[in-house]
Amino acid sequence: MDPARELPDLMRSLPIDRHRGLPIPAVTARHPDGGPDFSTVDGREALRLAAEGRCGICGNPLDSLVAFLGGPGAVEAGAYHDPPMHESCAEASTEMCPHLSRRDMRRLTDRRSTGVLPTTGTEEKPDRWVMWICRGFAAYVVDGMPLFRPTPYLRLRTFAYTDDGHLRETPSTTPRP
Repeated sequence: MDPARELPDLMRSLPIDRHRGLPIPAVTARHPDGGPDFSTVDGREALRLAAEGRCGICGNPLDSLVAFLGGPGAVEAGAYHDPPMHESCAEASTEMCPHLSRRDMRRLTDRRSTGVLPTTGTEEKPDRWVMWICRGFAAYVVDGMPLFRPTPYLRLRTFAYTDDGHLRETPSTTPRP
């Protein structure tokens, strides 16, 4: 991991992937050899942590506010496949996750851990990411995949790619659902 990047306190206990130097989120699926599959969420673990009121990134208990991170389509639908998290963990993800933080970074298409994307998922990367911050959520299983429906948002934070391809927070432009 880049020493200039400081992990939020809640993420300090996460294991670090020795190949990429990145913290391994709690819901990251595993390859058969035990290595992390950063391109896939372990749906069972995401649902378990959510049911226990724990963050999908750090695994620690959630606060009174929870955050969801997704593209504009997730905001429009009011539904997320990625689990609830602390706002600080979601913000750290926008800086540390190569897929999120860099416009030109694509997810690997090799999904050896589960082999599938959610049926509503897409390989298309959005031009911006929106953090939905609210007080609660409901969790469902749809087509064998976890689906989280947050309560009405208190705040939205929008992150867009700069001209040099890095993700940065911008004023929110997403209309209220």
